[in-house]
Amino acid sequence: MNIINRTKKLIGQNPMHLVWVVMIAVVSSTALLNLAQGFFWYKKFSVDLLIIGTIDSIIISLIVAPPAIRAGLAGQQKIKDELKAQAITDELTQLKNRRGFFFLADQLLKIAFRNQTGIYLMYIDLDNFKNFNDTLGHAVGDRVLQVFADLLEKNYRESDIIARIGGDEFVILPVGTIADEVAIIKKRFRRVLAEFNEREEFSFKLSASIGIAAYDPKAPCTLDDLLNQADKSMYAEKRSN
Repeated sequence: MNIINRTKKLIGQNPMHLVWVVMIAVVSSTALLNLAQGFFWYKKFSVDLLIIGTIDSIIISLIVAPPAIRAGLAGQQKIKDELKAQAITDELTQLKNRRGFFFLADQLLKIAFRNQTGIYLMYIDLDNFKNFNDTLGHAVGDRVLQVFADLLEKNYRESDIIARIGGDEFVILPVGTIADEVAIIKKRFRRVLAEFNEREEFSFKLSASIGIAAYDPKAPCTLDDLLNQADKSMYAEKRSN
């Protein structure tokens, strides 16, 4: 395998001018791809890095680089981290979006199945949200969603998965919660909404319909199935109110 091309250009150069040093070890091909995506190209150092062929085991390790380049790498990593966070975050509410929820919840279901523990999903739909947009305007509608999301975030644990998965639809996976606790959590959030509606600084009142579905590891279902069950439970409550 030819890793470094035009090696003659490296002979006699100050080693501190070398940006990349390549070493051999064992990493997955996926890790190699991720590393390759982070490479910078600096022509002034006359160093060409060329990887030829597809292999299952290889290592490319970055060592000494000038401070400016190290700063550039750190800056690029920060940008990549921010982009990843944006990809799973709802821009309006700053909760997890549908993609973020599915990614995290799917991992949680796998853990629950492996450990044979139950999980409970809460599906929450804002009541009469369309009226906010129609009568008060979309700006107020957006504010309603932000306030509601803030109430969710402040009244659930940081370890719980909270997401906005649709226009006025939210989901919560309260991690490590048993059946009796889910009912208590639901009642507690209703009290939070009631207390909010007694406040005078907002021009709107909030109410929500909440459905609950249980994941049973002895009769496992998909995340989509769990969402559908919770959705049906939510609409049953909405019709009864």
